[in-house]
Amino acid sequence: MTQTPPRARVAIVEDDAILREDLARVVTQAEGLEVAGAAETLAGGRALLTPGLDVLLIDLALPDGNGVDLIREARERIANIKIIVVSIFGDARSVVRAIEAGADGYLLKGAGEQQAEEAIRTVLGGGAPISPAVASHILNRMRERATSTRDAAPDAPLTEKETAVLIDLAKGFRYKEVARLHGISPHTVADHVKSIYRKLAVNSRSEAVFEAVQAGLIKLKD
Repeated sequence: MTQTPPRARVAIVEDDAILREDLARVVTQAEGLEVAGAAETLAGGRALLTPGLDVLLIDLALPDGNGVDLIREARERIANIKIIVVSIFGDARSVVRAIEAGADGYLLKGAGEQQAEEAIRTVLGGGAPISPAVASHILNRMRERATSTRDAAPDAPLTEKETAVLIDLAKGFRYKEVARLHGISPHTVADHVKSIYRKLAVNSRSEAVFEAVQAGLIKLKD
């Protein structure tokens, strides 16, 4: 007897009640998806970050804080979670901050229901759905990074331990898992990460991996 695959669990953090309900309806009506919970604040969103959560739909401008903070927390707490920003902010600073924090996709509010469902399925399939209106910001950022990488190599190469830690982080391991692998404390892992970020002039795990690969400091297996 063929078993039905488990439905992907989707959490929604959005302070606009109408949009929150619209997104919940999209998820509820979509085959293979289910609403794991909905919240209108940063604090409420934190309560939704439970093991097994597959997708987080999140606004950036929340009543009690910035959604970027929750993106970082979700990325650290839940392995393989997919995160899509749904925001009114399409400026370069907001887009780059969200992507650097760990967002997998970025939609502007006003996107149709079909686009929202397609975005969820795209991230679950390993893609990165981005509204055309914000794609140019990411391209410009990548061009700036590529130029700076060509013009100047990192001032201080990574130590052997920092390189090992970064490779493990690139594989998706969390701080506690990296600490266990290397027989060190999570606090020491955090210190290594701070040093890596400083040397590579980055602010997020994804940026650190990108810069290290481009500079030839680490090599990821296919």
